Amino acid sequence: SPTAVAARPRPAAPTGSPDLRVRAAPSVRRMARSLGIDLTSIAGSGPGGRITIEDVARAARREAPTRPAPTPPPLQFDLGRAGTTIPLAGLRRKVAEQMVRSARSIPHYSYIDACDVTALVRLRDDLVGPLQAEGIKLTYLAFWVQAVVRALRKVPIVNATFSEEDRTITLHDRYDIGIATATEKGLVVPVVRNADRLSLAETARAIDQLVQAVRTMQAKPDQLRGSTFTITSVGNFGGLASTPIINHPEVAIMGVGKIRRVPRYDEQGELRPVDEVYLSFSFDHRIVDGAVGALFANEVIELLRHPGRLLV
Repeated sequence: SPTAVAARPRPAAPTGSPDLRVRAAPSVRRMARSLGIDLTSIAGSGPGGRITIEDVARAARREAPTRPAPTPPPLQFDLGRAGTTIPLAGLRRKVAEQMVRSARSIPHYSYIDACDVTALVRLRDDLVGPLQAEGIKLTYLAFWVQAVVRALRKVPIVNATFSEEDRTITLHDRYDIGIATATEKGLVVPVVRNADRLSLAETARAIDQLVQAVRTMQAKPDQLRGSTFTITSVGNFGGLASTPIINHPEVAIMGVGKIRRVPRYDEQGELRPVDEVYLSFSFDHRIVDGAVGALFANEVIELLRHPGRLLV
């Protein structure tokens, strides 16, 4: 009778190669690697078991060490003293001159809308612990910056400056985002350079470094000029909305209010709680028409409603 031939064992899969059984987009794999998350340990919630960015964020939150974030000391603002006369000098004078120039020369118009940031709040809650373990302070500002940058790419006329002397509009191919920052000496605007080249975590780190530099009076002059678009926030002080003054010679600015938990009707007519924030845009009406401003604002809102897109 013929002799039975032993079946050859299959060669072992090479180590270090990606597990092809894991269904995940390249952006999800990159995020998992950056956070040290093993994708094979995650049950995907997407179609066909595909692992989503939100799945990775939840896994990162579970594995993150629990330690409270350091609380920065509160700012001590100069509120003035009754019965005194003080000179308009120093940083206060520079801010005043810039504001007067902008208010007098730029015909502002405002566009204000509410934005559902329920998914964004959840995503930040999932990521804040793992990034804190890496020494990165993840605030909402990083999300605002990345949403604005992506919207500016689609609406380039908003990423512009206007020269009143030459009567020319310069549409920039760099995305340098100014962050209006309150200090004990007054308002300054440090700049996140090349924000389009930064990840969310890199954006958060850059913002934290800039804010610390200006509040300790260690910022360099080139860190405080050359922005192409500015973001300001009243949310930290409890404000709902604002009508911010454009940072001359830019053509637009975005103000962010306080995130609130409010009841809203969904598409099925059911009342549900959502996290909501008001976004207040000011545009230079000479450069940005009303419809274009609305288009830009709606693009920002759509990105913040679906924050997973900011991680791709």
